[in-house]
Amino acid sequence: MKTFLTTILIIFISFTKTFAFESIKGTVLDDNNEPLVGATVQLLETELYAIVGLDGTFSISKIPEGTYTVEVEYVGFKKHTQELEVNGSTPELNIVMEFDTEMLGEVIIQSKAPKGSDAQARMREKNAQNTVNVVSAKSIELSPDITVANVIQRVSGMSIERNASGDAQYAIVRGMDKRYNYTLVNGVKIPSPDNRNRYVPLDIFPAQMLERLEVAKSLTAEMEGDAMGGSVDLVMKSAPEQFEVNADFQVGYNAIHFNRDFYSYDRSAEQRLSPAERFGSSYEATPADFSTDNLIVREITPLPDIFGGMTIGDRFFDGKLGVMFGASVQNSYRGADRDWYKIDADPLGSGRPALGTYQERETSIQQFRLGLHTKVDYRFNEDNDINLYLGHFTLNDFEARESISSDRDISGDVQNATFLFQTRVRSTYSNIKNATLQGNHNLFDDAINLDWSALVSRAEFDRPDNAIFQRNGGFVNGVPMVPNIERRNPRRWEKHFDQDFTLHLNVQYNPDFFPTESYVKVGGMFRDKERGTLFNRYRFDPNPPIQNQGEDWDDFSDVQWELLNPRGTLSHALNYDAFEQIMAYYATAHLELGKFEFNAGFRVEDTDQGYVSRTTNQFEIPEVRQQYTDFLPNLSFKYKPNEVTNVRGSYYKAINRPGYFEIVDGVSDEDDEFDFRGNPDLQRAIADNFDFRYEYFPNTNEQFLLGAFYKKIEDPIELLLIRQTSLTTGPRNLTPTNSGTATNWGIEMDFSKFFNKIGIRGNYTYTNSSLTTQKAERVRENPDDPSSQLIINEVTQNRPLQGQADHIGNLSLLYKDLKSKTDVQLSAVYTGERIEIVSPWLDLDIWSRPFLQLDFSFEQGIGDQWTVFFKANNILNTPNELFVKSPRKTEELNFPMQDSPNETIVQREFFWQSFRLGVRFKI
Repeated sequence: MKTFLTTILIIFISFTKTFAFESIKGTVLDDNNEPLVGATVQLLETELYAIVGLDGTFSISKIPEGTYTVEVEYVGFKKHTQELEVNGSTPELNIVMEFDTEMLGEVIIQSKAPKGSDAQARMREKNAQNTVNVVSAKSIELSPDITVANVIQRVSGMSIERNASGDAQYAIVRGMDKRYNYTLVNGVKIPSPDNRNRYVPLDIFPAQMLERLEVAKSLTAEMEGDAMGGSVDLVMKSAPEQFEVNADFQVGYNAIHFNRDFYSYDRSAEQRLSPAERFGSSYEATPADFSTDNLIVREITPLPDIFGGMTIGDRFFDGKLGVMFGASVQNSYRGADRDWYKIDADPLGSGRPALGTYQERETSIQQFRLGLHTKVDYRFNEDNDINLYLGHFTLNDFEARESISSDRDISGDVQNATFLFQTRVRSTYSNIKNATLQGNHNLFDDAINLDWSALVSRAEFDRPDNAIFQRNGGFVNGVPMVPNIERRNPRRWEKHFDQDFTLHLNVQYNPDFFPTESYVKVGGMFRDKERGTLFNRYRFDPNPPIQNQGEDWDDFSDVQWELLNPRGTLSHALNYDAFEQIMAYYATAHLELGKFEFNAGFRVEDTDQGYVSRTTNQFEIPEVRQQYTDFLPNLSFKYKPNEVTNVRGSYYKAINRPGYFEIVDGVSDEDDEFDFRGNPDLQRAIADNFDFRYEYFPNTNEQFLLGAFYKKIEDPIELLLIRQTSLTTGPRNLTPTNSGTATNWGIEMDFSKFFNKIGIRGNYTYTNSSLTTQKAERVRENPDDPSSQLIINEVTQNRPLQGQADHIGNLSLLYKDLKSKTDVQLSAVYTGERIEIVSPWLDLDIWSRPFLQLDFSFEQGIGDQWTVFFKANNILNTPNELFVKSPRKTEELNFPMQDSPNETIVQREFFWQSFRLGVRFKI
């Protein structure tokens, strides 16, 4: 019996050993110790295989013990094979792949990172001479973002300003308002279609056309000096090394349309030219010269949003000629629901805000974007190449808005109240056209590097027949009033162009007597800018003055009108021509000593800026010219203790020039909250900027960045809400004003880490700015006597810079299964509270509430070329809220939105969620 049991035990042990399963794991890297994400690891004698994960690791399980041939394949690398004995003590495999020089060619070997990849982005951050953050085309593709403005908010230290539909529009760098940064396309500054300012609306650019997005947070001497915050460079896709097609199609919907209809109007009846443009400036227009069909608003169920795009590129003539063409079309329907108040200081001297007009507003906007670009490059040889970029970007907004306003008495008694009903239709056509020719030349055995660029670019803005139709109504002793037409209904035409001609030349000398890579670089720039504006407005009164709804009229076309100004307002302040010429030159030296790199240089910029009015009726100062020269020094260093670590620091001086209309002596009367008034005495701002950053790049997909910055700004330019006659009388205008001396410092962190299929990316920035300005305070002459005379005291107050948020953070959780071709990303963007509008009154600045946006993206690959995806934006439907950090008058507690006794809510706006479903095709 004992012998039998022993025999059975031996057979069982042998059986279990014969069928035992083991596993192997390891890493696949290139010769720079970088992970080869997506490489295939296969056991040739089986069907078992693994795909290398985000951190370069792989694992294969359920392998019977035995001897196998391991084969590793990755495009652009030589196939790796090795014999492996699989048993209980199998060691980890650490496989290093070799580049396949015959397949890739010399150009790809030198770059070591595919265009548009995360690896390329990390390499550019690591090797840059200044402080830079880079977002790759691959990251953009996986994100829920459709415009460059959406992408920018995911960069560390970056926040955004939104447009009327709630979409991101302008970039704010490190709490510095949008005015303190500039936008480049392929390294060259472009003009703006904004009707008053320099800054470029980034929502005009489709995100899918980018090869990468580079945000420079410090400047070098080669860079233009008017960026205290930084620069945003849109590097467009260039020709690949082999044939490539990338196309996608998406449909989507905005959740606001589950709750209400979309307001639409007939744009085919819109007159793009005013009567004065059609018939001459002396023409006496009549109501018959104006269309009314385009002003009738209808409620419809909108079609789904449609997004489509394609890029196609290849190289010809043995790789000498590269061509890339891209096109993108986006048509979307957005909306916003908004409640807001106008406020002022309490006229009775309580020091609290007094609520004025209350308005409920529903807005619908159809947005149409068209992006076209072509990039052609020709390589004469390895030392000489040229490239031509042609871009045309269009953004058209078609907006219809219904609102109701009330100057309610403080009791809030709706038994006796007057309401103003307002309908606005507004079409806005904007575009940027850009042609850039650039060349790179290595001369005298690479002793001289020369590069140049020539740019012609034109931005255009056209807003025809912007019309408002106003009616009154309300209650008298609880009885509804019959709506009647209000007086002075405006219809306005506004357009402008902004055109640049720019030349750049840079020459770098690489002396051969230095043992290390060092150079001296000099260069210059010339820009000639022309800017022209046209504004014309007509005002209409009902005639006869009493026309009751339902009796005399049903819609705009039924009303009998009298035209108050038949020749329009061609004498308006917005009719002017602006000019700007900038001549700049610089010199800089780069020196490498062991593990250190040093850069020292300077830049000189001569500015000649001004305007000439085309009328004298509204101008006390019909012509202004500002000429000045700025010397802008620059110093930086980088210490590289090892191959994966940098410690860098820099100092640079920068300026901020006034915007074009900001120095015009006139008022742009807006149809929104506050009018805008120019300031001919406005001066440029000047800042000293210091940066320090520690950088750790364990591999091309991962990083840890920790930095600090400090800025001292003389004469920062801010928009102040000021009464033009006195503090208590006259219209309230937003006026650009130099505001003393400000400081701005902060710390920022950026990291990305991957664990095979799981990844996490995040960044956080803390910013603290300080500015001391004069404020007014209305108080009683004798505080103990409520009947004593009211007086206005001037006091000082310390506050943050306009637009600066203390806390900005981004966090993305990623899941990427390369074997199943599944990508999932959940992203959160947080922006802390910040001042939106600066009041002249003590403690009455208008702040925006902290904003949290949550987005989701899911992608599933099908075969080798197809991907289906789902994306959702603004999942939480976080409202955009503005408030004053002071309690309102106690008798106004029952006003709408006022749910807190310690503050006063000025605005609450909802944009709702957006959803998209799409398919992508890629060769």
